[in-house]
Amino acid sequence: MTTRDTPAVTHEARLYAHFLDDEEGGREREGGAERGLTLAERIQRRVPNVGLIARNQRLFVLRAVRTVAERYGIRQFLDIGSGQDHAPNVHEVAQAVDPVCRVVYVDRDEAAMASLSASWEGDDRVGCLTADVRDPESILRSPVVRRTIDFAQPVALLLASVFLFVEDKDDPAGIIERLVEELPGGSYVVFSQGTYDYDGDRRTVELLTSLYAEGGMTVTPRDKATIAGFLEGAGLEILPPGIVPTNHWWPEPEARATPDATPGDEADSCIHAVLARKP
Repeated sequence: MTTRDTPAVTHEARLYAHFLDDEEGGREREGGAERGLTLAERIQRRVPNVGLIARNQRLFVLRAVRTVAERYGIRQFLDIGSGQDHAPNVHEVAQAVDPVCRVVYVDRDEAAMASLSASWEGDDRVGCLTADVRDPESILRSPVVRRTIDFAQPVALLLASVFLFVEDKDDPAGIIERLVEELPGGSYVVFSQGTYDYDGDRRTVELLTSLYAEGGMTVTPRDKATIAGFLEGAGLEILPPGIVPTNHWWPEPEARATPDATPGDEADSCIHAVLARKP
């Protein structure tokens, strides 16, 4: 039997999916006490804007996918740390630009990948792979990836918040460098990473870090300079608007209350967002 806080429930991909689906944020729920709540519910109670943080992250990814498909003509996407199926998902956004777009989803959550694979079975434009970003060779040499992605042509590599769960001891810079090495010139990297930079007193991010630790997940927030070092060290060119909060990365005017409104509070992001190009 699965208890309410087993790793199967508290896997980061499932927490993220839970927060994306939550429309109530951290509003008070019936019952009051935290005892007996799932980890996801405890996080929502103590970090009321966590759903908004998750949605800002997801909207950044979808805007970036559409940007590289529409503006830069990319037709291949490798989404590492993709998590569970989301609506819309990367392939749906890309294929709305051009139906020939191909996507491989990669995540270490075996159940999430099994569900995704079943959903798109028979569509040779979509591949699914259970693998861990900390073992880039298992991804790059996978038959699924080699069959779906043509590395002789430009690729969009999506690394959306996956390195939040990669500790420094696992050499995140080296992993990124290896993944980028495989990409041909003219490829793009969509990158996001949790940070303290937009959390004035660090209280929200420190609280999230401790709550994730309750579920056995170590998270490593990183600052703008570290992220720039990862990307530039891998030979990438950071594109405008640079490394910014997720809700400030080319926000869509129609999503604001008025066309000239600001794109939202940085504290409702807590995540750096950036698009980079391999020359």
